Amino acid sequence: MINVHPDNSIIRHVRLSDGKILRDAGFMSGPLSEVESRIRHLTSTDMTDAFIVTDEENNAKIFIRLYTGTVDMSRLSMHINHNDVSYDLLYRCVDDVIKHVFFVRKAHKLSAIVTSGDELYERALAENGFIQEAILHDEVNIDGKYSDAGLFYILKPQYTAYNYAFVAFQRGVVAVGGTDSYVDDVRFLSYGARIEDEFIFECADYLGILADDGTLLPRASDDYDMDYRDIPYIPQEVVRASEELKEYFIKKRDTFDINVDFHDATEFQLKVWNEIKKVPYGATVSYEDIALRLTDNDMKKARRLTRAVGSACSENPVPIIIPCHRVIGKNGMLMGFSGGIEFKDFLLQNELFSAALPLY
Repeated sequence: MINVHPDNSIIRHVRLSDGKILRDAGFMSGPLSEVESRIRHLTSTDMTDAFIVTDEENNAKIFIRLYTGTVDMSRLSMHINHNDVSYDLLYRCVDDVIKHVFFVRKAHKLSAIVTSGDELYERALAENGFIQEAILHDEVNIDGKYSDAGLFYILKPQYTAYNYAFVAFQRGVVAVGGTDSYVDDVRFLSYGARIEDEFIFECADYLGILADDGTLLPRASDDYDMDYRDIPYIPQEVVRASEELKEYFIKKRDTFDINVDFHDATEFQLKVWNEIKKVPYGATVSYEDIALRLTDNDMKKARRLTRAVGSACSENPVPIIIPCHRVIGKNGMLMGFSGGIEFKDFLLQNELFSAALPLY
């Protein structure tokens, strides 16, 4: 899942008190009262947004302005001015702006204009997934002289830092999300249903696996047959996860070698998921069995813990990879699966049948 918490961001909204900082940095000129008036205008409407990046001495390093299209509110343009900054700082700044635009402002397209010679900014855009759309002739006026500029853009479903792959199987589709270094989201989607999550919906639509009415294409559609290794904006670990999940569904894999990030998990949840991961392919255990393992076979404590184990199972963000479908009720009933009982039943039946035969 995308983390857009402001505490993790290097950019912050411009305040009226930043007038002198921006003027001293050369990002704005004129009397302080005029600078403050322009800041007031930038921050008083939904059509614009302004951010600043400062150093430890509170000197302005980067000044970002966002402008919403007058016709289409889902399209924003970004203007960045920067001083002598490191590439790493500028790269992180662009990534933070992308997150804000796509996951706070809920926009679909972000454009940026790069003046001739600003190679650092152009590189930061390119390595964040921006694509050059055009060369704008005499677009920028600097000190009375006009010069060309490059127009770059990125679409929300092209976001390279976090994205989704979709793996079709007999009963539905698995959406797997993550970054180049980890996976942290696995969801079950039904054929013919509409995807509720806005970002996953846009990713699926961009890949062409949605019908005209916005629902997932039927199982027989060839549009699901794609090699994510050929799609440059899909993160590496997501590609690897999609390949391993494909092998799992066609019974060519019974374990996973995928890096998973549990950034929001509690200590108890991690203990539960670690025990569940030990349950072998084709086997099942009860919630009480897991509780017993966590309490050194203390039945009294385990019975009190069983409900909490069930809750941890239902909150597992990466089902299949952490095989919570193999945990069932003590009486054999299927319950507590984030993807729904129907998918849980399919996974168990698929594994149980395979377990009686050679997997390869």
